[in-house]
Amino acid sequence: MCDSRNFQKYHTKNIAKRILINKFLSTIENISNSLQGVSKVLDIGCGEAMVMRRLHKIRNDWQIDGLDISPESLQVAKSILPDNNFFQASATDTKLKDKEYDLIISLEVLEHIESPQKALVEYSRLTKKYCLISVPLEPFFTWGNLLRGSNIKLWGKDPEHVNFWGKRGITKLVTQYFDIIEVRISFPWTIILAIKK
Repeated sequence: MCDSRNFQKYHTKNIAKRILINKFLSTIENISNSLQGVSKVLDIGCGEAMVMRRLHKIRNDWQIDGLDISPESLQVAKSILPDNNFFQASATDTKLKDKEYDLIISLEVLEHIESPQKALVEYSRLTKKYCLISVPLEPFFTWGNLLRGSNIKLWGKDPEHVNFWGKRGITKLVTQYFDIIEVRISFPWTIILAIKK
């Protein structure tokens, strides 16, 4: 159906990777279920809507819109969730209205962006309340790649990542734009739930 790395990740046959991804998604679901006063959500970097589809099953009271820079990914997303709104735009310049959403979701996006600060400013502009962010937990994400024989020439670093954070580093960055509610580790990812300052 789709050959993007993101789509393949969510449909991997590797049992260990599937266990880690399911644990990650369960953590996202658990955090989402704890939120009060949320009705309108934007998934920035939604890819092929894998997370959106899963959240729809547990939060069918939410309107979840998707945004991604890839037209190919959005085409797949629209085929999976034809009743949802999707926008093609950059995470740093969405062109959407201020305070349009109660929750911004940005999972595995900031590590791909040259200026994550610009993205966080945009997230703060768009949300009335919450922001849910995840990034790979370094150096463990890179070490995991090495152990499974991936990206050997790059010493395990993902070729699409331009930022690499440990738990402390990403928390410090996010606190410049949001107040932190909680930080969780779902190995090998750091997940941060934050609220607008």
